[in-house]
Amino acid sequence: MILASAPFWTLPFSALAALIYALPALVPSRLSDAHARRLLWLAWGMHAISLLALLMGPVRFGFAPALSVTAWLVVTAYMIETQFFPKFKARWAVGSLGSVTVVLAWIFPGTLLTNQASAWLPLHFALGLSAYGMFAAAVVHAWMMTRTEQDIRQAHEGSSGLPLLTLERLTFRFVTAGFLLLTATLVPAPCLGKPCTAKATRNGVGTTSGYSPCCHG
Repeated sequence: MILASAPFWTLPFSALAALIYALPALVPSRLSDAHARRLLWLAWGMHAISLLALLMGPVRFGFAPALSVTAWLVVTAYMIETQFFPKFKARWAVGSLGSVTVVLAWIFPGTLLTNQASAWLPLHFALGLSAYGMFAAAVVHAWMMTRTEQDIRQAHEGSSGLPLLTLERLTFRFVTAGFLLLTATLVPAPCLGKPCTAKATRNGVGTTSGYSPCCHG
């Protein structure tokens, strides 16, 4: 069985993203916080290019690209948070997540989307994946909360670098944002099953009929 893979020219971007993501995760003690953040920003950029490459030419979608987009959103949330909370430490989790999902997305790019798909389908996917990204970020923060609580009980300094209440507040904010985005996916849902045009044949001549307002996507 031969597995489909992403276009070969996207390999350098995916490989660089996976490698740079892995560095802060594998050798965290050898990198300063500033250097680790620069590497993660660089990996984030390579990751974004590899995702955009999947949208060029025949568009594919599957579980691995969905995981990759979700991981990219988690990394985005983490990088924004570190601007406000420089002591927040989750490089191992974020780097590992990004590295694994980039490789998976290149090996398993998904199936080709039909040309007859609704024009609203990309918006539906974008909102849904953004919601999953927020939920994934909430899961990461909940995991950090658990570790911080264990450190407090053992009278150790919190490994996350943030107070427990701050992590709890951020977790609930990500959950709220995820539910709002997930609710927003229902807006284009009625249009997903409606083609923009319906071709009817009369006297051997194809005519276009069945106009739908959903075509204004």
